[in-house]
Amino acid sequence: MHFKLSDLSAGKKIARLVDIQTNDQNSLTRTTLLELKAILDETLKDDKYASLVFTSTNPKFFSNGLDAENVARTPDEKLAEEVGEIVLFFNHLLRFDKPVITEVTGYAMGGGAVITTGSDYKYMLAGKARISFSEVLVGLPLPGNFIDKIARTVYPPFVNTVCAGENFKAEEAKAIGLIDEIAADTDTLRKLTLKKLDALHKIPLSALRRTKQSINQPILDRAEATLKHTYESFITPTIVKNFREAMAALQEKRRPQYLD
Repeated sequence: MHFKLSDLSAGKKIARLVDIQTNDQNSLTRTTLLELKAILDETLKDDKYASLVFTSTNPKFFSNGLDAENVARTPDEKLAEEVGEIVLFFNHLLRFDKPVITEVTGYAMGGGAVITTGSDYKYMLAGKARISFSEVLVGLPLPGNFIDKIARTVYPPFVNTVCAGENFKAEEAKAIGLIDEIAADTDTLRKLTLKKLDALHKIPLSALRRTKQSINQPILDRAEATLKHTYESFITPTIVKNFREAMAALQEKRRPQYLD
């Protein structure tokens, strides 16, 4: 199991707490994303849970995105399936219609930023924590469903900056609307979460769920088109070669040499 599950009580209702524990960097693979998808499905069906909270007790990484070693082992004909799973998971997260809170406790790069932005409420630890949609920095076009959610999250002048992979500290992320609140330490971070849960748990869940469905439906309406565009990227030779070079450079701890 790559995720530690526990219960978090707030008011008269319960949230499911999902502690990401995939590896030392909390990186993601298709296998771990499918495991996380199953947790979402189970939580959605279980009337015991009124909400869900993502967090990590890893001292440095909330989630560092794609697992470079795993990608390096993936043959070209399986690359779209392996890397494209994060796009499918994001759509699944948007369809999860119970409230979701994310506690960004460390670095949230690539997939970590995806999980954060797909959540309804986003709280971040000040200090060493960072957040970035770093996909383009490793040669991958940012999927359209990510862009749609970013555009509905951050202040309009900063959409292009976020999509171009800028790395934000907590204070910077809050200033542009990418994060809702920041905390000086983990105890304060959890207090923010509990305060929001207490407020949410006083609202009829049926009303919250139907409202959330309406909020996310415009993005999901474009899901098929954005997924098609993403898969087309993985039959574009330059993109595949640049991505392979980026993953190799990460493993070898050097600067990548891109084709364009």
